[in-house]
Amino acid sequence: MIRNAILLSCLLLLCGMARAQAPTNDTCAYPQVLPVNGLLECPLLGVACDNSQATWDGDFPLCDGDGLNYFDLWYTFNSEDHSEVLIALQPGTITDWGVEVIDTCFGTSLVCGVWPLFEYTVPTVPNTDYLIRVFTNADFGSPGTYSLCLSAEDPPLICDGDVVKSDLGDTTATICKDGVPDPFTFIHYTLAIGNNMMVLTDDGDNVIAEMPNGYIDADTLRDGAYRIHGISFEGTLTNFMEGISIRDVESDGLCLELSDTYFELFVDLCTGLEEGQEVGWAVHPTADNLLITGPKTGGQAELWVHDVMGRPVMRQPVVTGPMGRCMIAWPGELAHAAYVVRIQPLGGRAVVARVVR
Repeated sequence: MIRNAILLSCLLLLCGMARAQAPTNDTCAYPQVLPVNGLLECPLLGVACDNSQATWDGDFPLCDGDGLNYFDLWYTFNSEDHSEVLIALQPGTITDWGVEVIDTCFGTSLVCGVWPLFEYTVPTVPNTDYLIRVFTNADFGSPGTYSLCLSAEDPPLICDGDVVKSDLGDTTATICKDGVPDPFTFIHYTLAIGNNMMVLTDDGDNVIAEMPNGYIDADTLRDGAYRIHGISFEGTLTNFMEGISIRDVESDGLCLELSDTYFELFVDLCTGLEEGQEVGWAVHPTADNLLITGPKTGGQAELWVHDVMGRPVMRQPVVTGPMGRCMIAWPGELAHAAYVVRIQPLGGRAVVARVVR
């Protein structure tokens, strides 16, 4: 009986010691590593913590230095490329808490706050390690469970290729080269904070010229197929020249990215209405409508209307029925003036007509 009682006492003592064992991150020398999450990932990715068995290690907290005993745990994180990191504490059973950010053990206190603060903003130097101490002042409350979640806003992109489209949202166009201006403005949809430019190439991606402000008059090009690319880069382009493949262009900066997509531009030769009549398409304007005639078997095309300065003022699809006719109303806001109408049949050559409303 005595032996059994001794064994039972030893077991109870061992269990008590196991329960009282301090956490592994109880000292500044062995902090627990915490990741820095995205802003929308907290508090979902918070780390479960419990300082109930913690002991006091380190100086008095800068913002709560009048206590007789503290239960503190230690954590560390690297700021990576962030200039600011947010710390969010969600209490569980803990009734008093404080959070202090320190550069090194027994070093400088950078941020310090106590209950009832739940969130703490830490200005950081990129790629720097920091220490976090979460403590309970035993004079004011009890230790317990809580969760910690670190987050930061994604840094701005220096280079981002993204996509190129026209200012109308198109990714391809065919124009009829007839001496009438065909102005196009292109947009490089990039969020990068570095430099970006748009480049005209042939259909083999060989550089023809830079496109300042993304503008080009397509009617000035020779007939053929072209592409408009976007380049996002930091620094200076070192070998940008006519004839080089755009995929061989380099930068002396940190990065360079081509747009993921390019705009395709096809330039055809045409001679106006007579050619249109040969392929079965024609334009018949009235004061209120545009009568479009096409193949008797029906057809599909795209209608463009430009003012005398070459600016697009109207665009819409055209579908002719079994009679080969389609009536389109002039937009009410268009003035009575001269316009250029271009019909681009699917799979065919463009038809151009000069009309007066």
